[in-house]
Amino acid sequence: MAASSEGDLGADDRAKRAMDIMFTEGVDQAEQYLVEKTSESANSLSDADRLKLNCTVAYVRFVKALMTWDEDAIDETIKFVKSIEKSAESQTKGGGAAKSGNQIEAGIVEADCVLIRGMLTFTRMSFTSYIKAGFHLRSASKGYDKMLREVEKLEPNALEREIASSKKMNQSAMTCRREASARYSTLKSSVTMGYGLLNLIMSLIPDKILVIIKLLGFSAKREAALKALQFCSETSNMRSPIAKLVLLWHHTVTRPSFGLDGDNLTAGIDEAQKIMTQASAVYQRSPLFLYFEGRLAYLRRDTESALKAFLQSVALSEDQREIKHVNLYEIGFCHVTNLEWKKAAEAFCILKNETRWSVGYYSYLYALCLAASGDPDAAAAEFRNIPSVTKHKNSNYEKFVLRRSVLHLKMGLREHEAILFALQLAYQWSQVAYLNEEQCQTLLRSVQAIKGRTSSVPLMEAICYQLEGVFLMHLLRYDEAEEHFRRVLEKAKDCVARKEQQAPAFATYEIGRIYFKRGDVEKAKSALAKAKSNYGDYEVESRLQAKVQSLLQFIKKGGRTASPSPLPDDVGAGDLALHLPESSESGQSDSIPSPAASPDD
Repeated sequence: MAASSEGDLGADDRAKRAMDIMFTEGVDQAEQYLVEKTSESANSLSDADRLKLNCTVAYVRFVKALMTWDEDAIDETIKFVKSIEKSAESQTKGGGAAKSGNQIEAGIVEADCVLIRGMLTFTRMSFTSYIKAGFHLRSASKGYDKMLREVEKLEPNALEREIASSKKMNQSAMTCRREASARYSTLKSSVTMGYGLLNLIMSLIPDKILVIIKLLGFSAKREAALKALQFCSETSNMRSPIAKLVLLWHHTVTRPSFGLDGDNLTAGIDEAQKIMTQASAVYQRSPLFLYFEGRLAYLRRDTESALKAFLQSVALSEDQREIKHVNLYEIGFCHVTNLEWKKAAEAFCILKNETRWSVGYYSYLYALCLAASGDPDAAAAEFRNIPSVTKHKNSNYEKFVLRRSVLHLKMGLREHEAILFALQLAYQWSQVAYLNEEQCQTLLRSVQAIKGRTSSVPLMEAICYQLEGVFLMHLLRYDEAEEHFRRVLEKAKDCVARKEQQAPAFATYEIGRIYFKRGDVEKAKSALAKAKSNYGDYEVESRLQAKVQSLLQFIKKGGRTASPSPLPDDVGAGDLALHLPESSESGQSDSIPSPAASPDD
């Protein structure tokens, strides 16, 4: 954009320009642009315009903090947002009974800041932080409610007078009226965006935590949240790109990763494609846009096209580390389900070396792929190093990799065993649901070829039967799948002894799903109740508990199976859509990151 035209841009247009830069060039470039433009206009900016630009910086830093999961970035963002919140609060004061347009906008910014602080507070991974975050969310909700009431009672003539008084030169009444109408729409869509994001986040909070938030006096409405975000995404508001990002993430990552639509594997694809089509003119060649192209291809069971899009995004995102990492995670698991172990190891190795989130987690994935590729010595060295690089040893996903690393070293993990552990991980991380029939057949044959070599190790036998059952389920061979899941239960005692309760727990859940598909509701409820209550104290417990609870709720509401059988659309996810992590404390999420849930991304 030419310098002269840049100089003519107002605060609203600069905020929109910064959001476009964030999507096309990266978060650092967007923040740099905002800092430069604010500095250039330091003497001419009004307090209201300065607040708009600072609010945009807050959103940019917020996105970066969630994508990197860097503790320093989170701390700095919270500190910065607090300062913006104070400035916004001071601008809401004064005046008569009715707030002016600038005061309402300041009130919305204040609520935005409280919401951002609440979501970032969730990342502290402690029970106390969840309580604090709940209070922040409640405060943000009250702020948005208050500002919506102010918008609705805003007098058009008063808004026109406010706009006219802010201009250095006289403008026609028609121009002021047109600007007043646009300003009113902006204010309403800004409140709507905050309301939508707040309610969507709350609707995805694990049930145990949500109980606490409900005690504070409010609950979430997911469908209303999605409508609100969709409304904002179609406006010219500077928050519109954020709304698009949240919707795309929800439709292409959260819904499939956490089973929000059960076995309806096409849910969300059409909605996401519509957003992508509308945004293609601006963002078509951006790394983030290519990432979502890859996700859509993956959801359509086209792994080859998905890999192509992810690789293109990586090639364009060398200066955008966060986007590069989220693509590498997808690439790694695409190679896992293609049994391409060396390529998978390459992707996870880069993540291990560059992550600011969990070196231990990515080191484990890297070591497992090394072992599966036939390099046991290098894998053993990585497993031995994991305790020294693990930062959050009381968080469940890192407890998982620490325990598994010790197990692998004790058993002298062999190539075929590593393949089974890696595929089991892909299943539990929701990475096999979108494989096509040919891939499922290939994986089934691979597991069957390994099974004869596991007869002396009950745990490995159980994992073999579990994986066979999973792939048979995807191939709609339900009777055979049930037989294999029951063979897993025969090995339950050995699994529990190894602290591998997830194998029989997931098998019991899958048996419940099979009964439900057959229309035997009572047997389905009995199996699901056993999956929920007979197994506990394993790291991926809440990932399964969420699925069990949602299916039980659906049955309670009188749901009937279809082909394939749908789970309720109000299923509680095991994590937040924007990567809220796990903790070992009572009442917290026990999920482990999925492709969508690797907080570094």
